[in-house]
Amino acid sequence: MEPGLRPSSAFAACCAFLVLALFMSAARAEDIVVSAKIGGDSQRTRFVAFVSKAVEFRVFSMADPYRIVIDMPETDIQVPGGKGRGLILSSRSGLLAPGKSRIVIDLAAPALIEKAELLPPENDLPARLVIDLARTTHKTFLASVKAPPPAPKPEDEPQSAAAKPDAGDRRPLIVIDPGHGGIDAGAVGRVTNALEKDITFDFSKKLAAKLEATARYRILMTRTSDVFVSLDDRAAISVKEKADLLISIHADALDPKRLGVKALKEVRGGTIYTLSEEASDDQANVIAQNENKVDVQAGVANEQTAPVVSEEIASILNDLENRIKKNRSTAIAHYLIDHMKGKMKFNIRPQRSANFRVLKAHGVPAILIELGYLSNEDDEKLLISEEWRTTISSVLGEAINAFMSERQAHIPL
Repeated sequence: MEPGLRPSSAFAACCAFLVLALFMSAARAEDIVVSAKIGGDSQRTRFVAFVSKAVEFRVFSMADPYRIVIDMPETDIQVPGGKGRGLILSSRSGLLAPGKSRIVIDLAAPALIEKAELLPPENDLPARLVIDLARTTHKTFLASVKAPPPAPKPEDEPQSAAAKPDAGDRRPLIVIDPGHGGIDAGAVGRVTNALEKDITFDFSKKLAAKLEATARYRILMTRTSDVFVSLDDRAAISVKEKADLLISIHADALDPKRLGVKALKEVRGGTIYTLSEEASDDQANVIAQNENKVDVQAGVANEQTAPVVSEEIASILNDLENRIKKNRSTAIAHYLIDHMKGKMKFNIRPQRSANFRVLKAHGVPAILIELGYLSNEDDEKLLISEEWRTTISSVLGEAINAFMSERQAHIPL
């Protein structure tokens, strides 16, 4: 077999037809990946992305699981996600950080990058980014993997003036963490295909505005645009700024294959999670597993990149800080549920705990709020409602304000 992949004439014709059909839309904007096409089989597969003009790119492999990652300058990527073909299991794309976009290709089996090149426009066709893959062994794949570039740090993202904490301001600092973002879309609505990252971002902005309006708090959002921020960096932001509270906002989904349709209909309503080494129940464990793998989905290393505090300091303060943090986190979770009942639909077990990486901010009380579940049609109708998000963000803001006012002097920070 020749080292370069030679797609069939049928595949080439299909590519040409698709390019011609989409070329006009590509011409209306610069640096847009218009679409992508996959051809080949389980031994050799070609991934082709059609771009409106030549762009710089970088391609590398990642293991655990097998992935191919394509980085390029900030681009309005429109590569459709979903199932793949041959060696490609699925793909997704989006903004990784300001100035950088990413395509992540999940592999069905270990594969080597035989060729990665950008073909120039020709014969009325736009430029094409071509990636040829050939099946290999696990050992050979691992040998080909090089250290990926580090994930962009959150300080690289320009924060809005309102979001910047003033070091001289002694008001309590609340960090609001809109779950997911950029290439990490999060859960997807079963009916409307609404994206979790959009719901959490809009809700977080409304909650931030509500709390800022009290003039009693400094507010910092972990992201102020549709950009990816790693789980460790979200926690590190809270530690670095010495936050008084971290609130991570989510709207997850549960796998129908695992729970069944009947269970999906029953699992709905708001849930507030706190950090614990052992999950309080199976559902909490599933949600934590879903959330903890988002860095992998974005093509970022799966292990925690760095401790939030040094090992020496952690060994001295860990027990005391964790006890204080756990007590305060649990207290605010119960308080919010008690004060929001009747105004917000809650889960049958509204307070749960699990080992969420985003909540591992040493010394910072932290909660993760599932506004509802996009796997439940009734919850989905609420989550996509602008009116509902406005109302519930206001209710949550009032409850947070009441807790901070009543408990500030009684529970150690």
